[in-house]
Amino acid sequence: MDAIGFMETCGRIGAIVATDTAMKAADVNLISLRRVSGGLVIVIIEGEVAAVHEAIEAAKQQLRKISCGLLTNVIPRPDKVTIELIEKVRKRTSSVEEDPGRD
Repeated sequence: MDAIGFMETCGRIGAIVATDTAMKAADVNLISLRRVSGGLVIVIIEGEVAAVHEAIEAAKQQLRKISCGLLTNVIPRPDKVTIELIEKVRKRTSSVEEDPGRD
């Protein structure tokens, strides 16, 4: 895993827009799309460092247009412990999972 990128969005529509934009912008893979609470959704992607940066930047610009983006981050060359944490998330989640809480 060269890099991981994170996007926090308001709602499912923002998450879908962010994921679609990121996947079209660069050669990245979706690790997880998960509703956490209060309508927030976290999208995690992986790929080469430059590709993840490009995908996150494209998604961030698109989310600004629809006022759904909150936070983004890219971790280049993640530490072994971080990779293990992400692998646990990947195993716990099919690519799309919902928290049973309210919308």
